[in-house]
Amino acid sequence: MRFNLDNYETVEARLAKFWEENPNGQIFTQIYHYDENRVVFKAECYKDIADPRPVATGYAEEVRDASPVNRTSFVENAETSAIGRCLSNWRYQAKTAPRPSRQEMEKVQRMNDGDLLTKFRDACAKAGIDPETVAMEAGVDLNALTEAVMPKLRDTFKKMQEKPKPEVQEIIDKVTAAFPGAVATGDQPQIKDPTAKASSAQLGMIRAKLNATGLSTRADQHDYISEIINRPITALDMLNKGEADNVIKALDARGSR
Repeated sequence: MRFNLDNYETVEARLAKFWEENPNGQIFTQIYHYDENRVVFKAECYKDIADPRPVATGYAEEVRDASPVNRTSFVENAETSAIGRCLSNWRYQAKTAPRPSRQEMEKVQRMNDGDLLTKFRDACAKAGIDPETVAMEAGVDLNALTEAVMPKLRDTFKKMQEKPKPEVQEIIDKVTAAFPGAVATGDQPQIKDPTAKASSAQLGMIRAKLNATGLSTRADQHDYISEIINRPITALDMLNKGEADNVIKALDARGSR
């Protein structure tokens, strides 16, 4: 379903009205919940900064994996939407416009445009994985799919991608049974203290490999690494040894394409 976004008032327009009528007012925002994939913002508006209580509050949620825009700006989008809801909960919305702000309806449009279930099923089909099996493993009901549960599906999907296919696993099991003392050639040495801070050697290797990726800015490089380790970083020294090892492997795989 498509929406005419021109029919919805922007948060910027509501803010302009607020400051014009309340020059001594104040708007406070705070993160109500945050994890690597989901953020909830709370906004409060005061008619006067000296008032002990706000005249209205508003909440908004965004999920990082919900859209390409959210992968870089899900925190900013949530804060803006929370402000818009807070202002409309008081009195700042156009009399002829619907109650939701344009930013809120853009979020709805992103969800509709993305068609979460269709994208999920398409990805499973390409990987040769049964979507119902992924959903069962993740504990997710595909009939009630929302942005909030997509990270669970994504993580379970990735784990199932890494599993050998049944016919390959059968061969592995037979070889393992025949040679119980053997070590598979694909086994990798275990990282000692994987949660410890990444070593300078690891970081130097990552920097060298990043320079060959074509990712020209630090921000792009950090976003790329954040996708690999499933959490946001703003500097390489935020990595631990296990994460650094995974990044190096990913960069090697990228370079071999």
